[in-house]
Parts: sequence; structure tokens; C-alpha cells
Amino acid sequence: MRRKWIFFWILVLSLVTLTRTTIFAASPADRSARAEVRFLEGMMDHHQMAVDMANDCLKKAKTESVITLCKNIITAQSAEIKQMRDWLLAWYQIEYNPMPMSQMMSMMGKNQGMGMMGGMHMGGMMATPDMHDMMAQMPDDMPLMMGMAAGLSKLEGTEYEIAWVEAMIDHHSMAIGMSNQLLPHVQHPELKQLAQRIITDQTAEIQEMESLLTQFGDK
Repeated sequence: MRRKWIFFWILVLSLVTLTRTTIFAASPADRSARAEVRFLEGMMDHHQMAVDMANDCLKKAKTESVITLCKNIITAQSAEIKQMRDWLLAWYQIEYNPMPMSQMMSMMGKNQGMGMMGGMHMGGMMATPDMHDMMAQMPDDMPLMMGMAAGLSKLEGTEYEIAWVEAMIDHHSMAIGMSNQLLPHVQHPELKQLAQRIITDQTAEIQEMESLLTQFGDK
């Protein structure tokens, strides 16, 4: 059940990211260009979520292998955020800064309290009815839970580390899916290489994290 709701909130925040990207992105005429812009903005937000999660983990994790994983995620994905920001500006003249996880959660919390049927807005963006339906299904005690935030903040020790690793596995799986979706449409070789590297690196990290869960005795 814990992993179900961690995955649920990562999915909701990913949908928020996609909505935000659709609203604020420039609108290149070419399909490949549009796909690249959506990917660059969406993956920057997605990477920022991973960095935020990893920074939180560094404050609470005790197991050396988990700490090392968090540091590696911060290093690799922070560098990729900078690279994607530079490409977006150079190729499409779009200046974009990824949204911190805390800001996403704040936006969602404010709008949830205001009632979001039909044309609900999230920080100036229009959320879809499907997003509202998912939020309406949240249990009452999960108003801020996602891969981090309220749910994980209540956990300590090994229980926290297991939940965090599970959340990051789900998060990596989404990044792999986003990258695979881009590949048929990508036009810049550098971006194609990045997408392929994300697939390779994060697949390897998923295998590492599944191994960690086995070591924790949580299969």
C-alpha cells in the first residue's frame, strides 16, 4: 500500500509537469521540435524531483550504499539539468527553470483546497479533469504525500530507506519511458545521446536499487 501511494504521487506530479510544459512552452511548428521542447522541460522538472528526493534522503539515510546512490543521483542529474537548460535556450530560445518539488506540492495543496472541478488552475495552468479525478481519490491522510514529502517524512531508519528506494525506482521508470517516447522524434544528435544515456544509466540504477531492496529483506 505504501508503494502504491508513493507511485500515485509521483504520477500526479509528473502530470502536473506535463501540464505546465504544455502551457508555458513555445510552440515550434515542427513535430520533432515540439517533442524536444516537451522532453527538455519535462525531464528538467523530473530530474529536479529526483534531486530534491535525493537531498532529502541524504538527511535521513544511514546505509552507506543508499547514501552513495543519493550522491550519484544529485551529481548526474544536476549536470543533466544544466545541459538541458542550455540546449533549450540555444536551440529554441526558451529560458526555463525546473520547478522544485516543494513548489509543486504547494501549488497542488492550494488548488486542492479551493476546489478544482472543471477548469481548475494550478499556478496559472489549467489542470485536466483526469488529474482532478486522481486527486479526488486521495485518502484524507495523504494530502502532501508523493515520493517524498509527508509520507516519507513520517518514516525513519530502514523503513524510510526502503520506501525511498521504491519511490526512486518508480521515478526512474518514468524517466526511461519519457526517453523512449522521445527517441522516434528527436532531431538533435546530442539530445538523442542524452535520452539513450538516461535509459542506460537509470536502468542500471533500477537494478542496483532492486538489489538494495533484496538486501533489506523487502522483496
